[in-house]
Amino acid sequence: MKQRRGMRKPPKQRSTLMLKAGNMAVSVEDLFSRVFWKSPYLQTEALAFFRQVKKSEPEGLSVTSWREWGIKRGMSVGQFYNMIRGLVGSGMLEKRSSRWHVSSGLMRELEQLLLLYSAESGYSMRLDE
Repeated sequence: MKQRRGMRKPPKQRSTLMLKAGNMAVSVEDLFSRVFWKSPYLQTEALAFFRQVKKSEPEGLSVTSWREWGIKRGMSVGQFYNMIRGLVGSGMLEKRSSRWHVSSGLMRELEQLLLLYSAESGYSMRLDE
């Protein structure tokens, strides 16, 4: 009897989001610098790409548009994929039906962190302090 192999699930993309105590983000550039902390170049390119995807909503931006983007921005294929890995891994973007879309993944992650910390610490979730 032939043994069947299980199908592999696609790997879940992850990214590191740097949270620094006492260092409040005051701009969207600060937010992107916390995801792309290893590369200032990718910080600015990722924000520009995110804004391009946002403009394309609700249809989304075709995943094949990366060639145009890379040529226009002078970005290598490797840099583009590192940028996408950070945007998808952080929950900012997602791919649906071969198109890039803005995602609520990062918001869900942060809301869950706030709920957990609020329950454990006794502090209420307030942004005005």
